[in-house]
Amino acid sequence: MTGAHAAGSPVVSIIVPAYNAAEFLESAIERLLGQTLDDFEIIVVDDGSTDTTATIGARAAAANANVHYFREEHNGGVARARARAVAESRGEFLWFVDCDDEWADSALEKLMAAARSTGADVIVCGASYVYPGRRRPLVVPLLNNPITGAEAFVLLLDGELTGHLWNKLFRRSLTREIEFTPTRVHSDLAMVAQLLAAADRVAFISDSLYSYVVRGGSIIRSGLRRAESLLLVEQAVTNAAITLDTRIIRSNSYGYFRLRYVLLSGLKDALTGPYDADERAEIVSELRSRLTWRLILLAARRRDWRRLVLAGTAKLSVPLHRRVLRLTAERGVA
Repeated sequence: MTGAHAAGSPVVSIIVPAYNAAEFLESAIERLLGQTLDDFEIIVVDDGSTDTTATIGARAAAANANVHYFREEHNGGVARARARAVAESRGEFLWFVDCDDEWADSALEKLMAAARSTGADVIVCGASYVYPGRRRPLVVPLLNNPITGAEAFVLLLDGELTGHLWNKLFRRSLTREIEFTPTRVHSDLAMVAQLLAAADRVAFISDSLYSYVVRGGSIIRSGLRRAESLLLVEQAVTNAAITLDTRIIRSNSYGYFRLRYVLLSGLKDALTGPYDADERAEIVSELRSRLTWRLILLAARRRDWRRLVLAGTAKLSVPLHRRVLRLTAERGVA
C-alpha cells in the first residue's frame, strides 16, 4: 500500500520496521492481528529489503484492511524506517515492535486500559530478554502511581528504566517534539529519552507483556562500528536533558548514564570493533580522557560492581581492561 489510509483513526498504530525480515514478518503480522484490543492498525515499513519481505508485506496489506505496507527503496536504518512509519500512522498511541520478538495477545488491551485509567502519555510494562536456553526479566520500576516525564527521564539515566521502545506505549503527539536520531545502535534509547522528556505523565504496569528475543545476529551482539552512533545518542540524550532542566547534565544521574552508555560502551566498541590501529588508539585515548574518577565512583555508589571493575581497569590500564572484557565475554555477561 502506498496511498492514504482508510477514513477514521485507530486507537493504536503498531509500528513494525522490517529489513530482510522474510523469516519472521508473516508470523508477526498474524500474531499482531490476534491482539485482543479491536481498534488498531499495523504499519510495516520495509527498509530496502533484498529478500521477500516486500512480497510478504504487500500481500498482508492486500488481505487485511488494517495492515499498511510501505517500502523504502534503499536501506537507511531502523530510525529512518520508524520515522516513515510514524509519519504514515494515525493512531492516538504508538507501539513499536520488532517482528522477530514475542508478545502477549492481551498486550495492547492492557496497555490501553492503563493509558485510559491514568491519562498518561507513556505506559511502561514488564518484559523479558529471551536468550538461548534462558530468560531474564527486564528491570521495570514498581510504581503504583504515575510520575512526571522528567522523573521518568531521571530513572532512565539511573538505569532503573530501560531505553527500549517495545515495552512502552506512547501518545503519538509526543513524536512531534523529537528527532529520529539515525544511529545503528541504541536508536531506541535516543527516542525514549526524547519521548519521556516530552511527556507530562508516565505510568507503569507490572504485567510482563513483551519478550525481546536475543539472536546471534542482533545488532546489540554484532561487531559493527559504533563510535559515531554512540556520540549521536549522547547528543540526543543531552539535548533532551537540557530541554527539561540544564542542571540535569551536572547531576550524578547524567554522569552515570555517560559512564555506561558513552564511555564504557565506547571503549568496548573501540577495543573489539573493526577499527584500524590508528582509529582505535584515537578513540580509546579520547574516551579514557573523559573517564574521570568521579564518574567511576558513581558505579560504586550504586553498587554496580561490574561496571566499577570495567571503569577502573579502563582508567588504569588498557591491556588490563582488555583482559576483563574477554573474561566477561567468556562468562556471557552482557
